[in-house]
Amino acid sequence: MAEENGIEVAPVNPGWIKKEKNTKYMDLDMLRIFTFFVINTPCTEMSSSGIDVSTYGWGTKAWRTNELKNALLKAASLKRGETFVVAKKTTEMKKACEKCKAKKNFHDDRSQEKIVIYKSRGNECLSKFNHIRNSLAHGRFSFYEGKDNQVIIVMEDGVKHSGKFYVRSRMILKKSTLISWIDLLEKKTLISTGGD
Repeated sequence: MAEENGIEVAPVNPGWIKKEKNTKYMDLDMLRIFTFFVINTPCTEMSSSGIDVSTYGWGTKAWRTNELKNALLKAASLKRGETFVVAKKTTEMKKACEKCKAKKNFHDDRSQEKIVIYKSRGNECLSKFNHIRNSLAHGRFSFYEGKDNQVIIVMEDGVKHSGKFYVRSRMILKKSTLISWIDLLEKKTLISTGGD
């Protein structure tokens, strides 16, 4: 990683991660979020307990159609190319962060949900879920209070190398958005089994 041109670099230990604050927000919703995204992650190769979305009734080609992808973006009011930006190479992350307004101190602007990711998996959605999983599993996240008592989760994922942190994703999402994504994915099971 000698060539940093185009790569977004961050401190290994950023000041925005408030370790002592995080325990305040650990509730049943967060247990559900950790269980879904870390333990039962849709990125099945990342966990022995991973669950593929086809198990929920979305079929084996769920990521090849736009139904699920668009529903996930809509649930967070994300706009492709503005508040949802995808880099296809790690050397495009600096430009992608600029486009998504997620550069240095990105955690300070929590006025809207946003996601900037490096497409690390075969598709954007699994890449997004993989970055969420890594952020939560590696403790690179922090909670903030938003408008109307909304809990905002700021997340970052990347790779540590030679005393630097090479950013692979930055996200600002409401806790309620992550819950709505879980509900959306699991809802197909309810629909297919005749549940509510």
